[in-house]
Amino acid sequence: MKTAKITIDNIKDSDGWYELANDLLFDKFKLNHPTLNDDDASDRFYEEVVSKKFQYGEIANIEIEVDENFNIVGGKIIDFN
Repeated sequence: MKTAKITIDNIKDSDGWYELANDLLFDKFKLNHPTLNDDDASDRFYEEVVSKKFQYGEIANIEIEVDENFNIVGGKIIDFN
């Protein structure tokens, strides 16, 4: 089946992108940084993880792959840095 890709830029979701990263990765980040208190872990998580994928923690660029039936069959969030 044939597919095509499209890039969608500057999708703003003030809390959503940060919450997505937090839900998926923050627990693992804290496990890998056991000496950090919660505030320091949160700050470093933003700097090292969130800001690389989401501008200001709230804007994302995504690439989606669509098949001939216009179903999304793949994609990714594009790094800002």
